[in-house]
Amino acid sequence: MSVKYVDLGYPIYEGMPVFPGLPEVKVELKENLEAGDHWNGSVLTTYLHAGTHVDAPFHHFSGEGLGIDSIPAENFVYDKPLMLDVPAQKKNDMITIEQLEAYGDALHEADILIFNTHAYKKRDADFEAYADGFSTVSPEAAEYIREKLPNIKAVAIDTLSIENIPIGKTNNFRTHKAFLDPEKPNGTILIYEDVNLAPIVGQTIRQIYCTPLRIVGRDASICNPVAIIEE
Repeated sequence: MSVKYVDLGYPIYEGMPVFPGLPEVKVELKENLEAGDHWNGSVLTTYLHAGTHVDAPFHHFSGEGLGIDSIPAENFVYDKPLMLDVPAQKKNDMITIEQLEAYGDALHEADILIFNTHAYKKRDADFEAYADGFSTVSPEAAEYIREKLPNIKAVAIDTLSIENIPIGKTNNFRTHKAFLDPEKPNGTILIYEDVNLAPIVGQTIRQIYCTPLRIVGRDASICNPVAIIEE
């Protein structure tokens, strides 16, 4: 059986679409061969949660040793990925415990859960629609994953956030904190957001891994998860 490696991160470029209100991504050519410089050299300026990225505990917790640089390397390697088909039924839909439990034993064997809300289909065609009323994980489902699924090292979703931000502002961001809390048993559950699921939908996923930037003490890193799928 042959395998194929596919990118799950969206490309990074000047003016790329980001969550409404976030700073725009800038890519400046600092040295330019065509202008007579000795080489081409660029400067990237980006919000760490722009595009495909992974959240660290420092995103919602204060203290030392909570940055993306503090996460052990093995926490970015997933040998038992499980994709959950949870298409949105309405705007601002929330993924429930019942939807999780429909996956039975596979849920308990997985080390990363990938939530396919089908939003990825809209991202390139209509980013405004993609950014409006997208599905998220309910606080109850997040806490269920934390309490009932000790093998989970990470969760990923094909929307701009794993949490409904307006609701999060009223409940102290229960969803993010359920996953990211480093003091819980088994430590932090990493969160990947704005993930491109197109290359892996309907495929047999053998493994997923990621090598984020080790930004000292910071809350996230832009990243490009890679999946190994069967051909």
